[in-house]
Amino acid sequence: MFQNFSEEARKTLVTAKQEMQELKHTYVGSEHLLLALLKGKGTIPSKLKEYSLTYEVFRNEIIKKIGYGKEKCEWFLYTPILKNIFENAIEISREMSSEVTEEHLLMGLLEEGEGIAIRILLNLEIDIDKIYQEFIMKSPKKNKKKKLLIEELGIDFTEKAKKGLFDPVVGREQELKRLMEILTRRNKNNPLLIGEAGVGKTAIVEELSRRIVNGDVPNKLLNKKVISVDMSSLVAGTKYRGEFEEKINKLVKELEESDDYILFIDEIHTLIGAGGAEGAIDASNILKPALARNTMHCIGATTIAEYKKYMENDKALDRRFQTILVSEPDLNVVRSIMSAMKPIYEKYHHVNLSNELLNTLIILTDKYISERKNPDKTLDILDEVCSHAHLKENKKLKKYRELSHSLDTVMNYKKNSILKKDFETAMTYKEKENKLMDDLNQLELDLSISKYISVTKRDLEEVLSMKVNMPIYELSSKARNKKHLMRLLEKDILGQERAISEIIDVYLQNLQEHKCYGMMFSGTSGVGKTKVAEKFAKNFSNHTIRLDMSEYGESHTVSKLLGSPAGYVGYEDSTNIFEEIRTNPFSVLILDEIERAHPKVRNLFLQILDNSEIKDSKGNVIDFHNVIIIMTTNVYQKKEVGFQRQSRSLNALNENFGIPFMNRIEKVVFFDSLEEETIMKIIDAEMKHSERYSKMPLSTKEKEEILTQCNFKEYGARQISFILKQIYQKKQFQNI
Repeated sequence: MFQNFSEEARKTLVTAKQEMQELKHTYVGSEHLLLALLKGKGTIPSKLKEYSLTYEVFRNEIIKKIGYGKEKCEWFLYTPILKNIFENAIEISREMSSEVTEEHLLMGLLEEGEGIAIRILLNLEIDIDKIYQEFIMKSPKKNKKKKLLIEELGIDFTEKAKKGLFDPVVGREQELKRLMEILTRRNKNNPLLIGEAGVGKTAIVEELSRRIVNGDVPNKLLNKKVISVDMSSLVAGTKYRGEFEEKINKLVKELEESDDYILFIDEIHTLIGAGGAEGAIDASNILKPALARNTMHCIGATTIAEYKKYMENDKALDRRFQTILVSEPDLNVVRSIMSAMKPIYEKYHHVNLSNELLNTLIILTDKYISERKNPDKTLDILDEVCSHAHLKENKKLKKYRELSHSLDTVMNYKKNSILKKDFETAMTYKEKENKLMDDLNQLELDLSISKYISVTKRDLEEVLSMKVNMPIYELSSKARNKKHLMRLLEKDILGQERAISEIIDVYLQNLQEHKCYGMMFSGTSGVGKTKVAEKFAKNFSNHTIRLDMSEYGESHTVSKLLGSPAGYVGYEDSTNIFEEIRTNPFSVLILDEIERAHPKVRNLFLQILDNSEIKDSKGNVIDFHNVIIIMTTNVYQKKEVGFQRQSRSLNALNENFGIPFMNRIEKVVFFDSLEEETIMKIIDAEMKHSERYSKMPLSTKEKEEILTQCNFKEYGARQISFILKQIYQKKQFQNI
């Protein structure tokens, strides 16, 4: 309450408490405040002396009417009337646009009209109204200039630029030059900034405001004010027909009468249809005549898609603006922007940022965040990384939280003791409160002057992983260790060491590439193609999508992937398979038995592997840059061995899928047929991993029986679990 009080006013409050203690009263009231005012050295004592009111006279009257208390009180409790006096004084100071002074306290006391001080003044036959009028006439009043509607509704960018509230803008010299050229034209001097969301359209207008403040603009733009107005503030409060039109016309009139303002409307496409209720005119049609007369300056900003959808169709509105295309800056410009923003973020978050980390951040953000534009996405990640590093749990911060919680508890106990009038217990809690406050203040000081925290690459990896739902594993150094990666896959896969080695080689070759790539696993049934694909997906992605391509044998099943075409049932329903890729951009897509899919479906993946993206039925671009596609197929030559078999198998794949399709696959991995020794190891592994089988040891003869029954040369290892189950049931039946 007392933060806006002047130093003299605060001293008066301290004096009032001292007067209360000297008189041994149990509260601080209006009479103690007036005593303190009379004891001061300002103009109040000399003015009140003219009314025969002095400190000695008033104090003697208090003693005469109230008297002394029994004992000195250590507590300072304000009476409700004194609290009202403080509120009156604060309100008076606001009206006069100044801090609370001694004069405001006196005026607040006289304005309240109640309390012991007022009753004593009346007993002394002092004219209270006359004193009040004298002080109210004497008080300086701020001459308030009538505020224009544009200043009420808008945000003054030039005022914010004066206060240094805008971030520096780098690499937009061409756009700023073009913006100033259009604004200084004689006709059609209304620029329209068009660009994707996040490229910095509003930042260009902020930089213009900063240059106006610094005088770094042509003479025609000097001393201009850039006012940003959004349509929601114009529509707000217009309940009845005609109110909105009246508001817009008043705004236009102010802009035409004063040449000091440049109107900035962000998301300017919202003009079209705004306020256009039944029978009413929308905002764009009201503004068109004023824009055509060139009597006002208006800067607009919108995205390319919304410009084409709304403004381009309204030719009359479109021709009144001169378009400026704001493209996404390249990585070199982004580096310059980040260098300029580095000290700002370091100071705000109390962190240290190395140039190497900034460069890594720019590269990884560009690689892994594709749906948003620079510099917004890079600055967004930078802000979150700094916040993440600053908020790391440390001992001092943990102790600070514990002390804050203890302080709240002690204060609650103190309040309850006061309500119960147990002042001795309350005094004990007050002492504890003071001790805790001292500890908290000291700790807060230590935290504020503590050394800046260095942001590490680990912080960046953790933030990126959470932000884009990607595996943090891909960013770590272990992701480049072939032996470590092979151990992850070989743990449950037997007999395919060569195939696994080839898969890891392809993964490592493409780890730094920002593109979609595909692998085809070819081999006979049951050799572990799908199992390896699923194991790979589990270890190297956060999301796996497995499609059984036998369900896509008809041409119309393309709609399952892309969505129904316009005009067909299900078009409005956005659920399709590729929608999962948009939600989880770091996925492994497994296409099981790709040879069963219709050629139209296969050609769809040909396009994806070529461009790393595709459009769905609604025109949304689905990004596949961070997707790995694994296809399995049973097209395989069994008779030949070694390289001859692989060569013939490759010819068979070319015949089946076509050379254009096979030419876009990164690697065809041929899986070896399983040997007898490998099958025996798989049987042992199945027994070991299952609890019910481990309790039922098998003899060598029984294992050989399983080996014969599973027909591994034709079916691979697929029949082993089924045969084991039969043997287990047979043994169980024999034991009954």
